[in-house]
Amino acid sequence: MEHLVITGRSGSGVSTTAVNLSAALAEQGHRVAHLGYDRRRISTGLLRGRGPLKAACGNACKDLCNDTKYHCAIGFGEILCVECGVDGEADVAPDFAVVRRLELIARFHPDYVIHDISGDPETVLPFLRNEGEPTRIFVVASADFASLTTLNQFLGSFAPGSEHPSTFGGVIANNMSGPFSESLVDDFNREAGTKPCVSIPHSLMVSAGEFGSQTVMESAPQSHLSSVYRKLARLVVQRLGAVGTPLSLDAASYAAWLRKWSEITEELESGMVRDGAAI
Repeated sequence: MEHLVITGRSGSGVSTTAVNLSAALAEQGHRVAHLGYDRRRISTGLLRGRGPLKAACGNACKDLCNDTKYHCAIGFGEILCVECGVDGEADVAPDFAVVRRLELIARFHPDYVIHDISGDPETVLPFLRNEGEPTRIFVVASADFASLTTLNQFLGSFAPGSEHPSTFGGVIANNMSGPFSESLVDDFNREAGTKPCVSIPHSLMVSAGEFGSQTVMESAPQSHLSSVYRKLARLVVQRLGAVGTPLSLDAASYAAWLRKWSEITEELESGMVRDGAAI
């Protein structure tokens, strides 16, 4: 089995990307386990529909096990759904190295284990540090300042000799609302020496699926958005997402890049170019 971590700033679409990737992999015939770490235990919600979670995995593995602190179910495409988030009153977070070796996952024999872990490098990378085995990390980013800043911070962790060495899976550009946002994210990735695996467009089909407690892959299987998730799944399987070794921009370079796009954005909004001529 291979473990894939889908991460990025909270709010950039990490969970939406993770569940639809899981669904797309399952649709393509792969055996998938999807793990969420949110205390609210909502990561697997769209995969389970309205199906309940059961402690100690219930019948998810066709047998009982002793992992009583994890809640599990079988969801869309026979995906093993596991919620690892601790209860609100608990003060001990799950250990990633332990989670990777859960009895219920080993008995399920998945081809891919998808880990949905939103956050910034300061919280995510120390959590992953002790696992001791190769894990591909995909960073989800949208075209806003906070998301791109978090992406830049994550890219620094893939440099040789970094404090938290890990395998770069690729960047996933999410919620692209048009050519401007795509150009902005593409330009940042060029500066960082990489490029997005896929560009996932902004679509109300995401909300439509969520209202029906379904992934886009299930609620709108013929949509363009579903085809993008299928493409992402194929790239993951073929290991074609990452391009080279990314480099985070240092403070001065990132500030200069931000100034450039501040000027471009202002020009587009005001209809003026830098010499003062009207467009």
